[in-house]
Amino acid sequence: MHTRIVLPVVAAALAWIAAPARAQADTYTNISFDSLTPGLQLDGRLYLPDSPVENPPAIIMAHGCSGMWSYNDPSTEVAQLHIEKWGIELAAQGYVVLAVDSFTTRTPTGEDEVEFQNQCSGDDWEGEVDPYTKRVDDLAAARAFLIDEYEVNTAGGIGLLGWSQGAQAVLVAMAATPRTSNVAYTTELPWAAATAFYPGCGSLMGYGFKISQPIDGYWRPANPVRLHMGEADSLHAHCKRRVDNAWDVYDADPGTADELVWRPYPFVGHSFDRGDDTTFPTSKCSPEEAADTTRRAECAMRDADVDSLAFFLARVQAPAT
Repeated sequence: MHTRIVLPVVAAALAWIAAPARAQADTYTNISFDSLTPGLQLDGRLYLPDSPVENPPAIIMAHGCSGMWSYNDPSTEVAQLHIEKWGIELAAQGYVVLAVDSFTTRTPTGEDEVEFQNQCSGDDWEGEVDPYTKRVDDLAAARAFLIDEYEVNTAGGIGLLGWSQGAQAVLVAMAATPRTSNVAYTTELPWAAATAFYPGCGSLMGYGFKISQPIDGYWRPANPVRLHMGEADSLHAHCKRRVDNAWDVYDADPGTADELVWRPYPFVGHSFDRGDDTTFPTSKCSPEEAADTTRRAECAMRDADVDSLAFFLARVQAPAT
């Protein structure tokens, strides 16, 4: 049995980061790019650093089951605040960032675009865009676009960040094996590292996992992954089983080359990082703040944001000069 390490890994900022000023409002734009499906374009929101380096590092972001646009309305052309917050901050840190919209251009003819954004449990379009197949392909399409248009660093310089349903796609993309076979990939994973916020980890994700039986499957990351989740989240138990199994059976402990860092937050539910603005936290909560029960979600958000940014800075990098 491995020793449980649930405290976050704190990484130092890298030498190639010179504490740049915050990205400006004119450094992001809405774009379209080719999907892996012939004839289908995907929408996205692109965030660019003010002073990009040659072969810059990149982060691809995957929204949750309610889409990536404010008020679930693509016509606003305004990303949800947590997506915008991360895009602006990562661009300020020197990353080329692409938030992928997996829903809008797949809206069936004659159907309401806003309604199609609602693909959460119980909605009419629940799971219409499969997070385990189509959305994983969308991450690959975004990667191809960034390589072609911005010559981003393909050797350790592309990371993934996802929320809820998008985080499920991230976990599949980061896996050491296919979903249906416990045979490790023989080629190098194209993703340097990933952070997943409150994904679903149930049997639909595959990897031999059985909810109703003590079969914990064979999912484990091929490269470093951080997983943040509230303990009051209904999805928590399945993700904890995935983490325990990855640690106990496949040695994916924090500190290893293919580490899985698990950060649970007591008394906190789903979507805990949905703040009121796009201000990125610069510090975690003080002991006094953390003791305030009304600030549990805020303190979880600050912890997750600060440590996840440090995680990306340490593991998703520009090429050495």
